[in-house]
Amino acid sequence: MKLASLCLYSSLSLLNSIEIPVTAKTYESEKKFHKTIDQLENSFSGEINAYGAELRVVRDWENSELNAQAFRSGKEFFIKLYGGLFRYETITPDAYRLIICHELGHLIGGAPTFKPRNDGSSEGQADYFSTAKCFRKLIRGEDHSRGIERKPIHPMALGKCEESFPLKSEDYQICLRTSLATESLARTFKSLGELDTLPQLDTPDPYIRTFTLFNGYPNAQCRVDTLFAGSLCTKAESELNDFDLQNYHQGNCNQDEGYSEGVRPACWYVSRSDP
Repeated sequence: MKLASLCLYSSLSLLNSIEIPVTAKTYESEKKFHKTIDQLENSFSGEINAYGAELRVVRDWENSELNAQAFRSGKEFFIKLYGGLFRYETITPDAYRLIICHELGHLIGGAPTFKPRNDGSSEGQADYFSTAKCFRKLIRGEDHSRGIERKPIHPMALGKCEESFPLKSEDYQICLRTSLATESLARTFKSLGELDTLPQLDTPDPYIRTFTLFNGYPNAQCRVDTLFAGSLCTKAESELNDFDLQNYHQGNCNQDEGYSEGVRPACWYVSRSDP
């Protein structure tokens, strides 16, 4: 039985009116698509196996839709990835890694979860998991200089990454690289959502919620805030949430544990204690 079907961009108004056919990119792009998915499988299949489940990734390169999905069926965890989204003009390879990490986050990202079913991590939590845990694990050990040299790094990212991680360390470089991927997604949110304003790292959503947003997407600026916050969390990516979808604190940076940076933004999350 299909327990959950969770789509990254399903709430954006232009999703169903844009298609990017396979002819829009070269054979080299298809190789990058598969290489990126190979990274996910190599990094997380073993950990998912340890919890008695199997990771199944469906690679639909020919599909022109701008979409990605994740769902569970018994002890199988499925992620379906479409070539159309990989080929979209604002999506960089690292931004696509954030997308597949977001989908994985729906499956193993921990609480908060969708209500009332509690069978998958919420949209905000999946975003946070993508930068705080998954993206770091995917790219750790790579030559990050190729991803950040000769590219304009946002001053906010330069300052905040240096505050969170030792200068020139791999964690610092990963933080900068994450900021570039986040900005790519911000451009995607603006393009697909027909937004008047581009979400930025230094224009945080001022809204403070009184109740956690369990169901539905945070707005585009709030999502960028969440992705950026995850990149600044100093808890190791090895601190996963045990796949139980109930633990609000483990692996996440939380204010009541003394963290001021890297915490989930108040525009969608209200801090609470674990059960």
